[in-house]
Order: sequence, then C-alpha cells, then structure tokens
Amino acid sequence: MIFRPERASPYTVHVHEEPPLVLPRGLIFLASIWLVVSWAVAIGFRTPVEASSASYTPGVRLMLISAAIGLIIGWPLLRVSQTRAEYPLTQTLLDLIVLLALVQVVIWPLRLVTPWSPARTAALDATLVAWTILAGALVASATGSERTGPRNIAIIACVTMCLVGPVLALIGVRGSAMSGLTPRLLQVGPLLEIFTLSHGGRTAPTGGQWMWISMVALAGATAWTGLITITIMRGRTPRVGPEQPT
Repeated sequence: MIFRPERASPYTVHVHEEPPLVLPRGLIFLASIWLVVSWAVAIGFRTPVEASSASYTPGVRLMLISAAIGLIIGWPLLRVSQTRAEYPLTQTLLDLIVLLALVQVVIWPLRLVTPWSPARTAALDATLVAWTILAGALVASATGSERTGPRNIAIIACVTMCLVGPVLALIGVRGSAMSGLTPRLLQVGPLLEIFTLSHGGRTAPTGGQWMWISMVALAGATAWTGLITITIMRGRTPRVGPEQPT
C-alpha cells in the first residue's frame, strides 16, 4: 500500500494564527537590575548604625526618584531605540502591566522602614503609576512608526516632563513677580512630587497633592483614549500581537 501526500485544494482557506502574547523577559530583567542597583546606590546593603525610619527614609526617597527616572526616561528610551512594533498599543500595555506590577512589589514593603502612612504610600504609588501611564502613551504613539521624528519627540517629551521641574527649581525659578500658580506649575513632575510626598511622614497627603496626581492620571487616560480611538478609526483595531523581546 502506497501513501501519497494529499494535494492542497485550490479552494482551501488558510487561517492565519497570530502568535501568543509573550512576556517581555528582557524588560523584566533590565527593570529588576535597575531597581537592585538603585537600592544598592541609595541605601546599600549594610544596616545603619542606628536602624530607624529616619535613617532609612532619605535613601528610600532617592531610590524612588531613581525608579521614576527609569520608568519615565529609561523605559521609553529603550523602546523608541528598537525597531517598529507591529502592535504598539498591546506591546506598551503589556510593558505597563509588568513595570507597574514591579512598582507595587517595591513600594508597599517600604512602609516597614519609613514612617509613611498607608495614605501617603498610596499617594507615592499613584504618582509613579500616573506618570508612567502618561509616558506609556508617548511610547505607544512613537513605536508604531519607523520615522525618527515621532520617536525623538516622544523621548524629548519624556525627558522634559521628568527633569524640567527639578532643573527650574535648582536654578531658583520662583517668579516672585508671577502669579502664585505659575511657580507651582514650574515644579510639577514625578521627581519633585515624590520628593515632596516622601517628606510628609505619618500625615495624610493634602487635597492639593491628590489634585495634582488626579490631573496627571486624567492626562494619561485622555492620551490613551485618543490613541485607541485613532487606531479604531484607522481600521486597525488593537489586537494581541507578537511581542518583540528586549
């Protein structure tokens, strides 16, 4: 008995199967290394002579600032330097899930070595989450294109919103002749917000601090809504696509 391979019918319909969503293992590794190095530089592995919340808090504050720089500048710089993503929205959303999960693992145990109340820790957490989501919108809008223009604009925007506040505060821009709101706007940013919130101790954040966090979260949500709407209008409904591991 002879078995012959079946010939494909000219009417056979081939169904294209999309590859499954793959975790960005390279990003997870790099983010973990960044956090470990930030901890080593800011706090170190030696126990202070007088172990207390007062001795740990400055180092923890510096570590959170370093983590914010990694989230707002390091991650976008990594993604915009890579090739065009086939599904930029789903890839960026997966990155956000991974990075924000790492933030939760890191920030909440810090209450063991700091005097922060649950409300203040939640405010610090919300600050990192809101600014990272806003940066993610810039990443998603740039990585779907091969052009250098959108990529350069995205990374410049991330660097600006992260560092312009500290730079202006460092050079002493207070604007005594300006309105009371303008100096506050000049100091808005994830680094200064973390610096201010981490000095509150056991007290709850003020209504003004929660207002600024809400404004950033609203800006991020609006940006993502706009991206998804534009994608749908172009007939490219966001789908789970192949991930490009780092």
